[in-house]
Amino acid sequence: MSLPSRRGLARYPCDLPVEVHAFISAVRVTRGRFRNLSLEGALLHCEAPLERGVTYLFRFLWQETRLELTGRVAWAVPPDPRQPKARCYGVQLNLTRDQEQFLRGALESLRLAALPPKTSAAPRDYWEPREPKP
Repeated sequence: MSLPSRRGLARYPCDLPVEVHAFISAVRVTRGRFRNLSLEGALLHCEAPLERGVTYLFRFLWQETRLELTGRVAWAVPPDPRQPKARCYGVQLNLTRDQEQFLRGALESLRLAALPPKTSAAPRDYWEPREPKP
């Protein structure tokens, strides 16, 4: 039996390069990668230590659009002694209405990319239109 998820929204796998900046001064702290993303948060891998509970700016490109999102480090995984530079953080995002609307579209493309490819043997989805008969 699996335990219920604490997350309210699904996260989708991704591999987005991101710059992490201090919130107040906008000075770059480190670079990293978002490994998954949702409207609520993201999983961040980076080498520099970040402080739990602190708000940062996360700058990255989605296709040709530059995004700058604010988020707070909600949790951190202690570094692995075998890879002391590799760090993993859970980021809770704080989105404006416009950012949320844009991110919804980006997440939909991540969701579609994560779906298994359709095969002709797969049953037709209820909402999928029928193919015309020859």
